[in-house]
Amino acid sequence: MAITHPFYPRNVSLPHYTPAQLSMVETLAIFFSWVFAAIGIATFLISRKTKSTSTRLLFIWYVTCALIHGVVEGYFAWTNKTIAGDQTVLSAVWKEYAMSDSRYMSSDSFVVVMEGITAACWGPLSLVIAYLIYRDDPARHVLQIIVSLGQLYGLLIYYITAHFANYEHSSPAFLHFVVYFWGFNAPWFFIPLAVMRSSGMEIVKACRLLQQTERKQQQKVKKN
Repeated sequence: MAITHPFYPRNVSLPHYTPAQLSMVETLAIFFSWVFAAIGIATFLISRKTKSTSTRLLFIWYVTCALIHGVVEGYFAWTNKTIAGDQTVLSAVWKEYAMSDSRYMSSDSFVVVMEGITAACWGPLSLVIAYLIYRDDPARHVLQIIVSLGQLYGLLIYYITAHFANYEHSSPAFLHFVVYFWGFNAPWFFIPLAVMRSSGMEIVKACRLLQQTERKQQQKVKKN
């Protein structure tokens, strides 16, 4: 039977696959226009609340995460059985990314579960964190650690399972393997690490301050 798809491994069975009607350039242009629109709106909103560069960047990060986790990955989780044959903008986005990992076209159980959890948990929680950052609520630090740990864990097992499969689901082309597979996912490795470190330090600092305050109060009571 002739292979009628561009994915790897070349013998993966995708009988329901139909090529996207959008070209690669059109697909990427639409996707990044959404991302940059979200970044623009987030920048406008947070710039009215704070001048802190780190706070602004963090707010933008979580608004972007809410969009990608909740909408883009949520779409895949919801339509994973039919996405290879769908003709929507989001299906075109996933068909393009699937050149780096065909598991997204074959309804692979691991990526379906992983993306489902990401969409259901980290998407909404990213929006909550963005709101807490906007309100300058320190409760955000607890959620930031939880979400960042979830993001990092998901990415690591995603990479590890691909490695143990010898990256057989990835196209060897530089654009697909280096840019898409490694490059597009890299922010969800480095940024969560930085966020966990920063929020962890803030929590420890607050706990130490509380501990010192309680000790001073106890000493005053003993003196009295």
